[in-house]
Amino acid sequence: MTETLHFNAGFRDRLLDRDPFLLAVWYPAQANETPVRHMGVASMAARNAPVAANGPFPLVVFSHGSEGHRFNQFWLAEYLARRGFVVVAPQHAGDNYLDMADARTLPLMVRRPAEISRALDVVLAHDDIGPAIDHDHIYALGHSAGGATVLELAGWQFDVSAWCAYCERHGDQDPIICDAAPDADAVARHVAATGGPVIMAHDDRISAVVALAPALGVAATVAGFADVTVPMLFIEADTDEILPDAVNAARFRHLLQGRARFVKIKGAGHYSFLPPCTPFIAQHHGHLCRDFGKDRKQIHKSVEQIVTSFLMRVRSGEIQGR
Repeated sequence: MTETLHFNAGFRDRLLDRDPFLLAVWYPAQANETPVRHMGVASMAARNAPVAANGPFPLVVFSHGSEGHRFNQFWLAEYLARRGFVVVAPQHAGDNYLDMADARTLPLMVRRPAEISRALDVVLAHDDIGPAIDHDHIYALGHSAGGATVLELAGWQFDVSAWCAYCERHGDQDPIICDAAPDADAVARHVAATGGPVIMAHDDRISAVVALAPALGVAATVAGFADVTVPMLFIEADTDEILPDAVNAARFRHLLQGRARFVKIKGAGHYSFLPPCTPFIAQHHGHLCRDFGKDRKQIHKSVEQIVTSFLMRVRSGEIQGR
């Protein structure tokens, strides 16, 4: 059966003249879609079109993975916009493809959720986009380090001391997580500034989260999730070649038994949640093109359906938090 869509995907980049950071927005529109390119990948959207008048619409805020960019999940953003969601995606300062200075560091894990909250402030106050948003249905979605970011926004207290303890034991085997792990002085500065070894970044506007192949499960504890009450969906790669399953997806799954939904995408790798590869990407960044037995477009199709179903059921009240 062919799905009937009531909207096209509107698209605006750099929403304000002076954004606090680069900010892309997708939204329901009635204007015709035309060809657009996101970091060289061809797609369709109605650039700078008016927002559809059928709102208010639920909002999804995206947090990209480490060293990524605001277009990393544009394929999912367009899909959601055509189904009545506003989607906003900031580009994280110091942790993007042009500027990796702070990637996977302690200051970045403090700053990332703050940037997402700031992006919400910007969009909710925007003259055109803001009035179209349903303030009671604001969700957050993130990939990899972005998955950890949205869990922080949901109320997860990220335990810096647990991160450090893990890296003291396994740093040589897990360079992705441990090469930039804080040293004792950095932890001491964090404790002095915040009063404890955890990062607290809860934004109570967030009413559900989706984590795609989330990173930094090594910083998760039972106590850290004690105050998380919103619905949570975890989407795992069947073969995550970047993040060891036992201390990331499987650790979240162990800690959150019965409190979150977990779906594993067969044939997917860690980077399968990025856009389709172009010849240029394949030639210069081949590791980003690795999938593990399933076509990336089919992986995306599965994710689109799983995420949309979850968010629709949250909005209807069928899925509720703790």
